[in-house]
Amino acid sequence: MERKAFLRGAALLTGGSLLLRLGGILFRSCVASRLGDTGMGLYQLIFSLFALAVTACTSGLGLAVTRLSAENGGSLGTLRRCLRLAGAAGLLAAAATVVLAPLLAERAIGSGLAVRPLRILACGLPFMACCACFKGWFMAEGRAGVTVAADLLEQAISVGAGLGLFAVLPPVESLMAGSTLGEVSSFTFAGLLLLRSARGRKTGRTAAMRGILRIAAPVVSGSFLRSGLNSVENLLAPQGLRRYGVSYAESLSQYGRVQGAAMPVLLFPAAVVSSLGSMLVPELAAAAARGDKAAIRRSAGRAIRFTLAFSFFITAFLVAFAMPLCRLLFHSEEAGRLLRVMAPVVPLMYVDSVVDSMLKGLDQQMFAFRCNLADSLLRVAAVAVCVPLWGMAGYVGVLFFSELFNASLSVYRLLRVTELEVDVTGWVVLPALAAGLLYALLRLAVGE
Repeated sequence: MERKAFLRGAALLTGGSLLLRLGGILFRSCVASRLGDTGMGLYQLIFSLFALAVTACTSGLGLAVTRLSAENGGSLGTLRRCLRLAGAAGLLAAAATVVLAPLLAERAIGSGLAVRPLRILACGLPFMACCACFKGWFMAEGRAGVTVAADLLEQAISVGAGLGLFAVLPPVESLMAGSTLGEVSSFTFAGLLLLRSARGRKTGRTAAMRGILRIAAPVVSGSFLRSGLNSVENLLAPQGLRRYGVSYAESLSQYGRVQGAAMPVLLFPAAVVSSLGSMLVPELAAAAARGDKAAIRRSAGRAIRFTLAFSFFITAFLVAFAMPLCRLLFHSEEAGRLLRVMAPVVPLMYVDSVVDSMLKGLDQQMFAFRCNLADSLLRVAAVAVCVPLWGMAGYVGVLFFSELFNASLSVYRLLRVTELEVDVTGWVVLPALAAGLLYALLRLAVGE
């Protein structure tokens, strides 16, 4: 991929992701006033369980399409084979969610109010699975604008329909129905553009099923296990808070403040680095196919340097403005205090995300699978032990430990695979000092 095309694609993805995340934060701010902290906690728990079904049918195949298309010149035959697999996986995941919804609602979430929302969300799974393949193909073609436009359309429909249905459906159900309609619209938009782009093109060489599964299976397995363990962790957190001594409603409120307020703000700037990571997958895959180790080291070094510099500055900004941000968006002093405490984890979180993408582009998805599995197992065990003992402080401590563990393993593996030399001064020391100076200046400006 030429440098100009790479930068253009990265800029499109970054701009689109920032708009999406900003829209998501504003949407949550609006919804929080309708649902309250307890309702937001229930909303987050439902999505936490649903994420398991989403992972089962969307992760892996999109990456396989991107990797194989980048290596083989955009084969439509490979795309069609992946679409058949994605459609089958989406239908199976949807059926399982519909059948198991009552059991999951009563046993896992503890509320029968979750049954209908889970079933409404299940209807969008086949569309999500196929759309992931569409987006993977457009990414390999260097047409990041299509994926950005599809995501923006999806969010616009999800938000508009979700808020519009408040008049005829219960609040949580209306939000889930809006989400499903958004997935259908994104699938339709990307599918029509794909049909137009494929017109007159040759099918090309179709990748063998073994080649597709070699890429997709470790990612699906790792993502599914990690998503399942994340769901267990998210269910254990409110239960641990109740064992710590808070009520059911308060446990959902505290969980809702973390996952529905603090985390979206922490992850909002991550749109920049996640877009960079997405663009690096086909870039590094193509360089690896050419055997160009110098290009790989150059791209990896620049990505890490930029990610760490950016994340240190974001940390300084969030620590300084945590309270006014959360007062403005969520009308919550508690969320602001949580955000200020959690902000220092940003450099670990962001660099782990980018390094994970680079490892997948370098055919290291099996390592990423093992690393993510170990991290998720440790998190579940730590949440089960620490939250009942120390409450929300224990939960935040587990988050810091998890990010440190995962980022350390991923960076170590990348350094070994690429033979990249560590630049401690340029990567860590100078950005940290500059961020400390920025924090001091911002504190003077905020006056808190």
